[in-house]
Amino acid sequence: MPALLTDRGASAQGGAVASAIVGVAVLIGRVGTGYLLDRFLASRLAMILFGGASVGIALLWVGSAGKVGLFAAFLIGLGMGGEGDIIAYSVSRYFGLRAFGTAYSYAFGAFVLGGAAGVFLMGAGFDSTHSYTLPLGAFFFAMLIAAGLMSRLGPYLYAPRRAEPAPAVANAGAAIQA
Repeated sequence: MPALLTDRGASAQGGAVASAIVGVAVLIGRVGTGYLLDRFLASRLAMILFGGASVGIALLWVGSAGKVGLFAAFLIGLGMGGEGDIIAYSVSRYFGLRAFGTAYSYAFGAFVLGGAAGVFLMGAGFDSTHSYTLPLGAFFFAMLIAAGLMSRLGPYLYAPRRAEPAPAVANAGAAIQA
């Protein structure tokens, strides 16, 4: 993020602030996504997060810096923070727990490989064009495709269990006296 924003004309301090904003947004995205996954369908939440991240990427793609660049960094950080939670939760709901370890390892492995490839492609794109424009455009369209694919997921195949109601306090007291 600092290299990208300084290439767009931001100061070194602005790039450092953007890195801090990404870090805070990742934390908010991680905690917030965990909270929201208990209340909303994971695929819809993923569509929102991926859509927000694609807006952040688009803002950087068109050359935004300054406060708009910091907002873009925040949106990208939210998406980064929510991805890991969405992967684990979605795997458990669409593949079940019987083979969770195997399914999750494939999904998370693809996620990690994609992250490594993204860093490589960003650097290679900059080296060949002396700009981040081409890789940002590719990442923007990739995020839109990811959001679109999430829209194709239906209801959970393995629905979450409802919590058992706690025993009434009056019944617990009567059981102790008996």
